[in-house]
Amino acid sequence: MMTLFKLHPCFGLTKRLAPVLVSLLLASQAQAATLSEQCFTQLSDGNAAEALKLAQQPGKLQRELLLCQGRAELALGQPDAAVKSFTKAEPLANNPQERAVTLMLKGNAYKAASQFAQAQESYNAALKLAVEQKSQKLQVMIQLLAGEAALQQGDFATTQSHYDAALNLAGNNNERADTHEHLAQLKAKQGLYDDAIANQTKAVVMQRTDGTFDDYANAGLELGHLYIDAKDYTNAERHINKVITQAREAGDGYWAAKGYYYIALSQLANQRKDEALASFKQALEISDAIGAEKLSAEVNLQLKNLSQQ
Repeated sequence: MMTLFKLHPCFGLTKRLAPVLVSLLLASQAQAATLSEQCFTQLSDGNAAEALKLAQQPGKLQRELLLCQGRAELALGQPDAAVKSFTKAEPLANNPQERAVTLMLKGNAYKAASQFAQAQESYNAALKLAVEQKSQKLQVMIQLLAGEAALQQGDFATTQSHYDAALNLAGNNNERADTHEHLAQLKAKQGLYDDAIANQTKAVVMQRTDGTFDDYANAGLELGHLYIDAKDYTNAERHINKVITQAREAGDGYWAAKGYYYIALSQLANQRKDEALASFKQALEISDAIGAEKLSAEVNLQLKNLSQQ
């Protein structure tokens, strides 16, 4: 067994842009309250329930705590509560950028609640403020989030326009890679796997040179998953195995475990059930060892399904 270091929280747009988002949330508070910092730390570590407890402690309404509370509620699947928390935070904004961030987060809550008209209204209001403030990073984030909302509704044209805008605004390879990953998801939804793979490949190259190992590993595994969807199992497993090898070399148990999980999905899709069973078990052994509960649950579900076939 390799040396395993840490459990990574769930990965996605929020995770990739977490440092940027937290800096925006706390931007006006040079001496941020310790309670707020503790709340955001718990949230960043994937402990949403603990973050919520901290945010809900009695005391004077504080913008940062309300924003942390809303994000924790979102992570716990409570979007209606999150809308209320972000609404309370709105009048506490000290400047247009803080208001833009609050509106963006409120849009996320509406989106999670499938209230897409309200989500789009919040995103549009946030984007207007971000443009007025000439905040390029915030504009990129909002365009990607608005695109995600449009994609959830199956509005591919609107999604494309948001993602194209984000790509034009992107100021570095991390933002460009993130946008190419979103474009890949859009193309995959449309069944355009060649285009999806081309966009995801660009993201992998950019993350390899400019991203963290988390960024690169996630992009590489998602490239493998796109090849699975395209029924090109040879290339799928080639890219996934590359990530597994590098994760082992880095001593990163999470990405190794997720890699074995993806390999098993490829083997299962290719009717190689015995190999898939072995790979699922390898993924489970590692994910259990590092306490990656969400990943372990996904693997266990696949094993249960396999046992019933």
